[in-house]
Amino acid sequence: MIWSPTGEAVLAEEGASRLRRGQRNIYVKWLISLKGPVEKGDLVVIKDEKGDTLGLGFFEGIGAMAVRVLSTELEDPSSLFYRRLEEALRLREKLKLDNFFRWVHSEADAIPGLIIDVYDDIVVISSTSVGIDKRIEEISAMIKGLFRASSIVLRNDSRPRKEVGLPLERRVLSGRKTRAIVREGGSLFHVDAIRGQKTGFFIDQRPNRMEVGYLAGPGDRVLDLYSYTGGFAIHAALSGAEVVAVDESDYAISEMKSNAKLNSIELVALQSRVKEFLERDSSVYDLVIVDPPALAPSKDMVPRARKTYTAVNAAAMERVVSGGLMFTSSCSQFINKEEFKKIVIRAARLSNREIRILGERGASPDHPIDPVHPWTGYLKGLLLRVE
Repeated sequence: MIWSPTGEAVLAEEGASRLRRGQRNIYVKWLISLKGPVEKGDLVVIKDEKGDTLGLGFFEGIGAMAVRVLSTELEDPSSLFYRRLEEALRLREKLKLDNFFRWVHSEADAIPGLIIDVYDDIVVISSTSVGIDKRIEEISAMIKGLFRASSIVLRNDSRPRKEVGLPLERRVLSGRKTRAIVREGGSLFHVDAIRGQKTGFFIDQRPNRMEVGYLAGPGDRVLDLYSYTGGFAIHAALSGAEVVAVDESDYAISEMKSNAKLNSIELVALQSRVKEFLERDSSVYDLVIVDPPALAPSKDMVPRARKTYTAVNAAAMERVVSGGLMFTSSCSQFINKEEFKKIVIRAARLSNREIRILGERGASPDHPIDPVHPWTGYLKGLLLRVE
C-alpha cells in the first residue's frame, strides 16, 4: 500500500526542533538514520533521537532533501492528503477568483513539493517530490473527486527537478484538452498547459497585471519587457494605451498576437532579447513593465542575477518619461524583498534617475505565504515614479 509507512526516519535534535516549529522540509544533514525497508518516495514515521514520534512524511533522498513532512500526527495519510486538497480548494473558492487559480501552493497549503494550477476546466500538476511522483495517479483520482476537470496535465519539467536529478516529463494524465481561455478582469488569455512556460501561465502576477490596466490610460505609451503572452500588455491596451511588448520566444510572440486578436485590440509585439532591444531603442514611455524570469534559480547564481537585475532595471528607467511610472518585479526566491529593493535603488543611481517607491507588490492571494517557509512569498514587485 503506497499510503502505508514502510519504516522510520530518525532526526537529530536540530531537525526535530525545526519540525516542531512547523518546518516541512527536513534536510539530509538532520537525518541520523533510516529504519526498515525504506525506498525513495516511501512514507515513513518520523522520530527524534529519544524515540518520540514526530509525524509522517515522504522519504525523498534527493539532493539535500531527506523528508517532506506531511503531518505531525499519526493519521491516515490518504485521508489527510484528500482533506488538504479539499481545504486548499475551499480557500480559493472564498477568494472569488476568475476561472483560473493556483489550487495548491506547496508548503503554504501543507503539501510540500506539490503545485496544482487550474485553467478553466484543465488541472495542471507539478511536483518536486519523489513521494508525490510515486502517487501521481492516486492524486489525480482525488482531484477528479473534488473538481470537475475535463483534463489533468502533468508538468514535471521544472528546473528544480533537473537540478536534483528527477526525471523530466510533460504529459496528459486524463482527458484530451490542453488549451483553455481564462478571464482576468476584463481581459482574456489563451493558456496552453503543455507548451506554455511553467504550468501554462503566470497566475501570480494577476493583481499586478490588473493594476497596470488601471494605471494605463488612452494614449499612454507603454513598454512591456519580458512580456510572455502579453499579460500586462493586453490590460494596458484595453485601457487605450499604445503598447510595445518584447519577448524573445517564438511561442510567446505567437500567443501574444492571438491574445490581442481575442481581446480585439492592437499592440506591437517584438521578438527580441530585452537587452538588445533596450540597447537599440531610444523611445520614452509613460509606463514601463519589467517582469523577467527567475534570474537566480539557485543560490550560486545570485551574484550574476544581481548584476543582471541591476542592468536591466537601469536601462528600463532610462526609457521612462520624467514623471512616468515603472513596475518592476523579481520571482527569484533566493533574492529577498529587501535585496531586490536595494537592486532597484542602485539601478536608479546608475541611470541617473530619481525614483519614488509608490508601493510594494506581491503575488495573487491564491499564492499564500507561510512565514515558516518564506520562499512561498517568492514574488516581489515595486511600483515606482521615475523622475
